[in-house]
Amino acid sequence: MAVGFEIDTQMCTECRRCMAACSLAKLGHIRLRESRIRILTRWPETPGLEVCRFDDCPGQPCIASCPVEAIANRSGLVLIDRGACTGCGLCVEACPFAAIVQDAQGLACKCDFCGGAPACVAECVTGALEIKEG
Repeated sequence: MAVGFEIDTQMCTECRRCMAACSLAKLGHIRLRESRIRILTRWPETPGLEVCRFDDCPGQPCIASCPVEAIANRSGLVLIDRGACTGCGLCVEACPFAAIVQDAQGLACKCDFCGGAPACVAECVTGALEIKEG
């Protein structure tokens, strides 16, 4: 299974359809501020994109930063066990891509690649987001 995103920010139109698809898939409703992928508007410059890069993240520092071992690499997916998370926020600080946030309960959450079929990729009409082949 390919794990990760090919991201072409030059193709991104900042429509935020990916954010809507993510929040709908994860929460059952659209709430962009709770999406696990975030588009940072920088127009006229290319947008910023905050999402877990999985295999493109050197050393995966979020894993080592977690004092309760709530974060692990499972078959290439860096996943958070929310039942074990204490909400200390060390992983948020350690993530070089600003891809981990704390939710309303204070627990860490991030992209989990939708188990291999990311909703954000399916919704990206410009092709700015694709599943990495390989």
